[in-house]
Amino acid sequence: MVTAPSTIAARVGEFVREHGVFLGVRCVRVGFSGGADSTALLLLLTDLGLGLEVEAVHLHHGIRGEAADADAAWCAQFCAARGIRFVTAGLSVPAVRQPGESLEEAARRLRLAYWRATTAAHVAAVALAHHHDDCLEDLLLRLARGANAGGLTAMRPVGEVCGVRLLRPLLCLRRCEIEAFLRARGVTDWRRDASNADTTMRRNAIRHEWLPLMRRTVGHDNGLACSLAALREDADCLADLAHAALAAVGSLTALQRLHPALLPRVLRLWLQAQTGCDCIVPRASVLRVRRELERGADVPRRIPIGQGRLLRLDRDGLHLVADAAPLAPRTWPWRRQPWLDLPDIGAALVAETMPAPAGPGRATAPLAEFFALESLEAELQVRPWAPGDRMVPFGWTTPAKLQDLFTAARVPREQRSRLPVLLNGASVLWVPGVRRAEFGRVHPGCQAVRLRLVRGPEACIRDGRGRVETL
Repeated sequence: MVTAPSTIAARVGEFVREHGVFLGVRCVRVGFSGGADSTALLLLLTDLGLGLEVEAVHLHHGIRGEAADADAAWCAQFCAARGIRFVTAGLSVPAVRQPGESLEEAARRLRLAYWRATTAAHVAAVALAHHHDDCLEDLLLRLARGANAGGLTAMRPVGEVCGVRLLRPLLCLRRCEIEAFLRARGVTDWRRDASNADTTMRRNAIRHEWLPLMRRTVGHDNGLACSLAALREDADCLADLAHAALAAVGSLTALQRLHPALLPRVLRLWLQAQTGCDCIVPRASVLRVRRELERGADVPRRIPIGQGRLLRLDRDGLHLVADAAPLAPRTWPWRRQPWLDLPDIGAALVAETMPAPAGPGRATAPLAEFFALESLEAELQVRPWAPGDRMVPFGWTTPAKLQDLFTAARVPREQRSRLPVLLNGASVLWVPGVRRAEFGRVHPGCQAVRLRLVRGPEACIRDGRGRVETL
């Protein structure tokens, strides 16, 4: 039996109203690959009459050659024929893939960086075409990794990607229903990515081997769906309990009384409040905190949690202290990779090209500066301060030692090696929060690059309750 398109649209409309998916959103940016799922999402959003600005965004990963070029052309033509605003961006995944990183991981990281750098949460949101079958696949994948209830139920109708609202309006639909909807609308030529059939990739193996085997063995996958619903309720309950127990971090005794299921959630919420950004607490660090709580705290214990941070546990509970490990040097190809994660200091650098601002060409935020586009090399160097470093500060004509600039800015000595120093060639360009160089001054009418240092987590996605998400 074929479900009528109007029925599918009605179900999606009811789903988004029930979950407040578009609450407070004026513009929806649809991740549009040209596949069946994102094509159906784009059509449904233009059909629902919600008064939203809809923009289709096609991200070209630079992986599949002519096939990827054909996908981009098809997406552009599809939108042009329907009067849908269309944007495309190249991510060049192979060029910026990091050592030990798979293409899939690199692509996910760069997609996240693109959305973070280009989407403002208070007016716009990103809509992704994940559906019910994706939830079941994600459940099995995360179960194999050892996730807790929050991780197992990560795909939610509404989430947050480092300040960007993430929406999934199609979670109420099955893949077969989505394809039937498209055929009923007269669309049969959606794009098919041949790599989705490669079962050496774990998610594809789950889709094409694990789940079909379960359905043949059991006769259905309804039990997985029921378990997913129950786990969502468990995860929500634990998240609410963790919020209520947050005060426990101020007392060793209260921490010792916490249920083991609440400890990692309380730690994450507390760190979020301390740092102003979401933080991953490694499982090994949680286990270490648990062992130290069992031992008591006759003497303070220091527990590393990554991103240059340490937890100190004593009789007064937990305290967050900075690790003195210096920032690791790296090269930043900012034109191809506008977002550079700095997980060792819990921050990131962002590059945005735009017209030069009016006035003296200085950014108003202490962690952002404008530079003339033509003055910057394609790759900037990012490293910690080194003795002897100098720059000609903005508005000056003579160089100054960074050591003297740190002293003037009252930067503690133990923190100086953790501040990123940006170099254009061999010249110091900027030390965020301290000073920028005179070099690269912008002028009215020129093209500029705004460089920003943002305090944020590693390339991860979490929703409002701290559950891990996937992009």
